[in-house]
Amino acid sequence: MKNKNLKILAIVIPVLLIGLMGYLFYNFQHKKARVKALQNIPTFSVKDIHGNTITNQNLPEGNKILVYFSPDCEFCQAEMEALSKINSNHKNIHWIMFSSSSMKEIADFARKYKLENTENISWCQDPMAKVYTKFAMKGMPYFLGYNSENKLIHRSTGAIKIEKILADFNEKE
Repeated sequence: MKNKNLKILAIVIPVLLIGLMGYLFYNFQHKKARVKALQNIPTFSVKDIHGNTITNQNLPEGNKILVYFSPDCEFCQAEMEALSKINSNHKNIHWIMFSSSSMKEIADFARKYKLENTENISWCQDPMAKVYTKFAMKGMPYFLGYNSENKLIHRSTGAIKIEKILADFNEKE
């Protein structure tokens, strides 16, 4: 009986380990493909709080940071508080803010931080979370920074200091 159990374990453990390695390898390759797809700004189309259509084709020239946020997210609130204090020093960076919340919630959120009419910030609604899915986002806030050639230079999820994101654009505080 003891030998039989050892034989079964001798077969099951290597099979499980091989399966686990295969699963991890597949996930790594899949993640690599998703990140590669983000090297240039993927196609998207959303409406901003002013009713304008924003697409990957009509984004302003220059550096841009795409941010997925939720008005209820504490990290997002902290990031916007920080951005509201330093944005005037970084007008050459255009922020495209996405949320699946209602237009009213997005506008109220922007107004709370006095950023609703800021020229270099677009507040957009992604009602079906298509941008969230297409951009392989995993949490909030989610940041994608693109240089003036629309090449990815920054990618992060969760709490991060705005200054750290701006550093990837060689910005000085």
